Amino acid sequence: MLLGGVLTVAFMLFFSSADRAAREGTPGVIELELAFSEDRFSDIVHQWAVAGTLPLQQRNLWIDFLFPCTCAVLLSSLLAWVAGGSYEEWSRGFVILLALPLVAGLLDWVENVLLLFLLKDSSDFSAPLIFMASAVSLIKWVLLLVSVLATVYHVFRRLRRFVR
Repeated sequence: MLLGGVLTVAFMLFFSSADRAAREGTPGVIELELAFSEDRFSDIVHQWAVAGTLPLQQRNLWIDFLFPCTCAVLLSSLLAWVAGGSYEEWSRGFVILLALPLVAGLLDWVENVLLLFLLKDSSDFSAPLIFMASAVSLIKWVLLLVSVLATVYHVFRRLRRFVR
């Protein structure tokens, strides 16, 4: 878990380099992921091109194929650790909950492929692909949020046992 945590933080700092290189107010990659419309997507890509960060953002999307691996393993391992118990004691629902970060990681890969395909030709964007990439991204973020909330829940549940 420690290695996964260190790698996850390192990736997050690395990815923020493109945002730090852009002038204040330039949208980040999450805004692109959740653009949903062709106009919004095109506007973000144009702002990146003007700010000179479009190549950095494209490079980061390629590197982002590694990040879901570390993040998914970290979140899943952390949830298993804070929940405690052994595999035999876990319910089927809890095992599914443990798989959510891994599913989110797969969705991140799908999102990256779609975004890289869209950014390959910045003169012509496909509205259905933009919507699909955004929908996949939204589902990814929801699954990650559920995983984090489940982890927080189990932390408080464990703390409550120590207080008694």
